[in-house]
Amino acid sequence: MNIEIKLNNTYMILRSLAIALLLWTSVGSAAAQSTSPEKSIENAVQTLLDEFTARRAELESDKPALYEMVDRLTRPHFDFNKISKLILAKNWKNADAKQREAFTNEFRTLLIRTYATALFQYTGKESMAFEPSKIKERKGVKSATVVSEVRLSDGPGIPVIYSMILGDDELWKIYNLKIAGVNMVTNYRKTYGASIRNLGMDGLIESMREANARI
Repeated sequence: MNIEIKLNNTYMILRSLAIALLLWTSVGSAAAQSTSPEKSIENAVQTLLDEFTARRAELESDKPALYEMVDRLTRPHFDFNKISKLILAKNWKNADAKQREAFTNEFRTLLIRTYATALFQYTGKESMAFEPSKIKERKGVKSATVVSEVRLSDGPGIPVIYSMILGDDELWKIYNLKIAGVNMVTNYRKTYGASIRNLGMDGLIESMREANARI
């Protein structure tokens, strides 16, 4: 199947997401459990950058190793199931278990591979600034909003708002981002919703799979 999906603002969203995430990954569960959501992001910076910097030459010519590193360090800190459920909305209810799993896997692959490729834009001059997070609890579930700004060396700052939830493993997990005013979940909900109407769920998943293979 050779189906191309027209994604409004997709490239911009993913590039902005990559820049926002460039300075965020995991330093281990102990740090995440003992700190606020924004501190868990701040504390996470050095681990990924240290490994990436040490292995940069190797990773430039070894995409599988690059993707493995990024997947290993970031997967525990995203709630990809919640992200997929929010993006698909009513289409999540209509999808069967196999389709839900396939969509979640392909969307995770899309983000990880785009992010991994963008790591090579890192210059060491980027930084982040945070406001204190706002934590709320509803029906025993804690969620947080983290307002930040990614500061680049060659342009204006990029405002990034993280929506996070405290998982059963006591790790704060991202389930949405708003980057420069663009809501990731809302953007993909509109885009993929239109694609499902045109292609069906299986058609969308197959097109995502083909697109990921080209990254």
